Amino acid sequence: MGAIPVQNDYAMSTPSAFILPLKGLGKGFYEFDLRVDRDFLTNFPESPIQVADIDLHLIVDKQSREMVVDLNFAGTVATHCDRCLADIDLPVSDRSQLIVKFTAEANEQQDEGEIVYLHPDTNDFNLAPFVYEAVVLSIPMIRTYDCRSGEPPYPCDEDLLNRIEASYDNAEEAPLKTQEDDETSSPWDVLKDLNKN
Repeated sequence: MGAIPVQNDYAMSTPSAFILPLKGLGKGFYEFDLRVDRDFLTNFPESPIQVADIDLHLIVDKQSREMVVDLNFAGTVATHCDRCLADIDLPVSDRSQLIVKFTAEANEQQDEGEIVYLHPDTNDFNLAPFVYEAVVLSIPMIRTYDCRSGEPPYPCDEDLLNRIEASYDNAEEAPLKTQEDDETSSPWDVLKDLNKN
């Protein structure tokens, strides 16, 4: 068995770095190190994020009838904290896999979830939309993290966090209404006296 070709490209952030030249890739494993940053995100004008600092490691296993692309990334995206509304760099990371099948039945690129169908004569394959989707899906629905971990200064709004904590403390100290209270003070009590005239 021959040696497995391994290729590395480091710190590429231009959109062309995310285009795999399929005709130039023989069978084997290839590795690429790319960056998802502000320049990359400008290609997606509807993006919910505009600033990111993410390192992406790709492992491509190309065979004659299919290609498997493993995406492994970690970094941060600029967003607002949902707890205190301060600007934060939210940590994100994920691993995913994309399977590309080469079939003569595919006249143009067809996507079905994590499987993409391409014609065997396709020259280039643009990974950028799939990388973008993986990054956006890695962002949690509630964008918060432990703001007070590590060394100060902390990114979150300390004054607002203190007010939130104080409101929780006040809610715990307030006496709970009992069912008996509800029965004695109904908002409809005022209407009872109207029929007496």
